[in-house]
Amino acid sequence: MSAKKPAEKRQNRATKDLGVLPQIEVDPRSIPTPPAHLTERWVKSWEVFWASPFAQVVQPAQYPALERLFSMYEERERMDTYLREEPMSVGSQGQKILNPMYRQRSAVDAEIRQLEDRFGLHPKAGLQLGIVYGEAARSLEELNARITNATIAEANSEADPRYVEVDTVEDTAEEAALLVADQ
Repeated sequence: MSAKKPAEKRQNRATKDLGVLPQIEVDPRSIPTPPAHLTERWVKSWEVFWASPFAQVVQPAQYPALERLFSMYEERERMDTYLREEPMSVGSQGQKILNPMYRQRSAVDAEIRQLEDRFGLHPKAGLQLGIVYGEAARSLEELNARITNATIAEANSEADPRYVEVDTVEDTAEEAALLVADQ
């Protein structure tokens, strides 16, 4: 899936972005119950997810996929622990071979990546879903600050004796300079 074009470059301008996800206070009672088999670490991660802006776009029909994602996180962690203890195994001929669980872990990683992309948990995946991140929000804040500064500068410029009001757009810089010289 390729990245979405900016809204102004799209042919179908009706396609909406989700926009900036605001940080909304989450009532702890509204957080869905985590899967019972999760360890304390992943229960905390579950709660962190539900307190994040990403949780605002998750629909109840998607809860099973999200539960599967967190279950896979925990499963991958158990695989890593086992593979650190037993990185090698004995092959059918008695030779040492790489533990076959590495292949299983790769399959789990691929599934985790797909689920993370579907929930927009990485910046690129979020942009593909139309989520605008902090950079865009910061740009909006900068734009508002520039407008505010321009308004302040305009108010201050009326008191400036060098301020010359130009009547029309056709007035050139030379004409403005002559007006200043005449004053």
